[in-house]
Amino acid sequence: MRLESQILKTKDGIDLFVRSYWPDQPDPGRVLYWVHGLGEHGGRQEHVADVLTENGWRMIVADLRGHGRSGGVPTYVKSFDDYADDIALIWEQLGLNDAPPVLLGHSMGGLVAVRTVQVGRVQPSALVLSSPLLGLKLRVNPLKEMIGRVLVRVYPTVRFSNGIDPANMTRDSEFAAMRRGDTLINKTVTAGWFLAMQSALQAAKRDASKVSVPVLALQGENDRTTDPAALADWWDRIQSTEKELIVYPNHVHELFFEPDWRTTTLQMLNWLEQRNRSFATVSDR
Repeated sequence: MRLESQILKTKDGIDLFVRSYWPDQPDPGRVLYWVHGLGEHGGRQEHVADVLTENGWRMIVADLRGHGRSGGVPTYVKSFDDYADDIALIWEQLGLNDAPPVLLGHSMGGLVAVRTVQVGRVQPSALVLSSPLLGLKLRVNPLKEMIGRVLVRVYPTVRFSNGIDPANMTRDSEFAAMRRGDTLINKTVTAGWFLAMQSALQAAKRDASKVSVPVLALQGENDRTTDPAALADWWDRIQSTEKELIVYPNHVHELFFEPDWRTTTLQMLNWLEQRNRSFATVSDR
């Protein structure tokens, strides 16, 4: 596996840190663009990139604005359209329009990926959603939400804890320890981000019928962070004729950090291979 990194500048002057993981053999045109979740960063997915590149895939993962090594106010956007615009910029700058990649979004990244497709900023060959944020299951303190709505008008970058329970991220002790020690993970959100997220949730549900690309959704049965019921409701509304929803018993939120993450990764790649026969059959090497 070969790693290349670069910095691209957005129209509003924010630096985006972009990683490309390449297979050892020449790029066969199999590309997966990964959109990470809230407060995290693209460098966490290197173990997944290792499996993808072993199977001939190139994986691209950028730190979203306000995350990881990218610029911008931490965990703040005025609108999720900012994320969509950034993905479209990277898509264009890396020449991904001619042979569109698979677009994968995890958790908040799932909501970002859905909105990016719904507003027509990119047209992926397929959409993969991992525990997508299409509804919140974790409880938001009503008082905190009310204060945020008041403050956002005068102080949109005021911060609150994101409320994420580390115990619901993974059942794997090694991955859990890595997460605890990761200094690039941000555990707060801004009031502006929270309201932008709520607006994006409403739009994702409203515009569900605008999704017609092949879709694979992966959901943990015991996820207490994002709401599996909201995914099921959205699932019934999309127009995709090729779609599959896989629910993993006993699994929690971060499916690609669970003990059987490698099996999940290969299952995903096999599903993608069935959609496009130019993709070689995957193997667990």
